[in-house]
Amino acid sequence: MASAWVRNVGAIMILFAAWQLWGTSIQHHYAQETLRTEFQSSIEHETVPGDEPTLASDAHVPHPRAGSVVGRLQIPAIGVDQYVVEGTADAQLSMGPGHYVGTSMPGQAGNVAIAGHRTTYGAPFNALNELRVGDPIDLTTVSGEHLTYVVAEAPFVVSPTNVSVLNTTSDNRVTLTTCNPKFSSTNRLVVVGLLSAPDAAKVTKVVITPHRVEASKADDIGWNLVYLPGVLALLVGLVLLGALNDRARRVYGRGGRYLILVPLWLAGVFFLFEALSKLLPANL
Repeated sequence: MASAWVRNVGAIMILFAAWQLWGTSIQHHYAQETLRTEFQSSIEHETVPGDEPTLASDAHVPHPRAGSVVGRLQIPAIGVDQYVVEGTADAQLSMGPGHYVGTSMPGQAGNVAIAGHRTTYGAPFNALNELRVGDPIDLTTVSGEHLTYVVAEAPFVVSPTNVSVLNTTSDNRVTLTTCNPKFSSTNRLVVVGLLSAPDAAKVTKVVITPHRVEASKADDIGWNLVYLPGVLALLVGLVLLGALNDRARRVYGRGGRYLILVPLWLAGVFFLFEALSKLLPANL
């Protein structure tokens, strides 16, 4: 009996590691497909042929709901082509790169700050450290404006508590952040791109209003203990299912036992993996 439980626990640990690397990527893929449809619908309704790229003032930029698409981010040098969502909480970052609430919106003058996973959920920013000065970063807004930023300096590392890179700036830039090193949230890797010519010469001259950047779990390096009760409850549930295994075999037979318990086990393990992913320290 003890050896069976050890075997089961080992199998669950291996499956959880596989879930982190591949299962979350499947979730991310389907979320990106939904965002792509939403983005294309916005482009069709908003784009006016012949318009030149301009950056808007605060008054002209709507504040979208959390999880809605706010732009398309493309970085050819490292193969990134992702739809960006509003917000940097766990739920938003599982869908794709997230726009920091409180920083300039895509298409707005100032500092457009975006966070992204480096090792899970499709790992869109996995190779962010490979960017070099002069590499282009393309950002297309939901109104169809295409803006090109250029990496201004080599990627650099800051503390997770250092949010100065998200501050409002007098120039027009995009700031990308992710975890560093990979599979850890010890520090944050940062890449800054400045709006390039000729786009820089076409932008509307505006006065930038300072924003308060929203605190988010993307900058939290601790355990998210709010999910601990859920994890414990799911573990207890799985243990009880294991304890019912022999009784179910006697009542329903071998085949009937599998028909009843296997779906419950699969559902329990799935929700356990989801809860564990949220409980663990943030790993962008």
